[in-house]
Amino acid sequence: MYSICAKCQGRKMLCGLPRCPIEERIRAVKSSLLKIRGREVFGATPPSAVVGEAGWPRVRVYIGEPPEVTGEEARAYDDPRLLWGRELEEILRLRSYMVFGYAAQTSPRKLGELPLLAVSERPVDVEMRLAKTPVESLKFDLREKPMGPRAPLEALRIDGNPAVPRALDKLMSDDLGAGAAAVELYRRGVDLYTIQRAFALGLLGARHRRRLVPTRWSITAVDVAIGDALAQQVRHMPEVSQPLYGYAEYLDNRYLVAVVPGPLRFYYLERWTYAGRVAEIEVAEDPRGVRSTMDGGYEAARLAILEKLASMGRRGTVSIVRWIGERYYVSVGNWQIRETLRRLQLKPLDENYKTYTALVGKDPISLIKNTKRLDEFL
Repeated sequence: MYSICAKCQGRKMLCGLPRCPIEERIRAVKSSLLKIRGREVFGATPPSAVVGEAGWPRVRVYIGEPPEVTGEEARAYDDPRLLWGRELEEILRLRSYMVFGYAAQTSPRKLGELPLLAVSERPVDVEMRLAKTPVESLKFDLREKPMGPRAPLEALRIDGNPAVPRALDKLMSDDLGAGAAAVELYRRGVDLYTIQRAFALGLLGARHRRRLVPTRWSITAVDVAIGDALAQQVRHMPEVSQPLYGYAEYLDNRYLVAVVPGPLRFYYLERWTYAGRVAEIEVAEDPRGVRSTMDGGYEAARLAILEKLASMGRRGTVSIVRWIGERYYVSVGNWQIRETLRRLQLKPLDENYKTYTALVGKDPISLIKNTKRLDEFL
């Protein structure tokens, strides 16, 4: 791949992509750096906050803002509901434009008002003074979302009041466990992505046990907690009356979902393709909710389908095939899985099912093993 980049230099498109991803990100970073006044950055956080995992329990906490972008316009830089539907290169450009100031801490109590910025219902204007000139390291990592220029945070001045959801504000002073608090906030209509940031920044849980939680861990933990609560409801609903399926695609990811009559259980298969070769990751979950392995992509997909089944008032055995193509060369986060499947429509099997099966390379119904009745596990 690097030899192709050296030969191409962003001009010949030898990788087959419509635009050079390296040039796109460099252009966004340069544009961002030009808007920084020395080490002063002024803009609005969308809100955007990331808790790193290196060195845990002492981790870096990043707060991000697009320079000289204020008010509601800033929301589009890091809100999954607004990012969904954009091309990969556009998402990379938006994320690469954002400047991140960071502080290394072990406790959320030492972060001052920074956590409140991250859970605001609306963008908040912020002025950051950085300890040194921000730098950018271009990384294409399928485990982490891309980030723009970053530097240690020297001071933070908030120009406005964070609008913390009322339900969250109340639970921040309670002693309810973090998982139970996430479920309660979801039931009260608090945005899922706000709950994930609150969990990461240690705003939830028993007060004497609150810790900073790396963002990747917190996203999966919240998906698991809310998904398990939904599964407990769906598990006792009537079965679907016939096999259903749905197909969706986004960012060179294809999803084929099948739901057949039976107990609530899940089968999930990821198929990564490159140069004609395929690598597969499989997860299975039995009617008790016991997983064969823990996987963040699976938990995001599971939550989206459970939301759909709960809204239908039906249960069934679910099988999901996710096909990932070569054009998905950098991860934007599990939100794209969740948001794509939230938009998927389930319908009875028809003549198009075989066409979609060919597109993902595997029939999801073929993954379903012989199952026992739910009461055999009780």
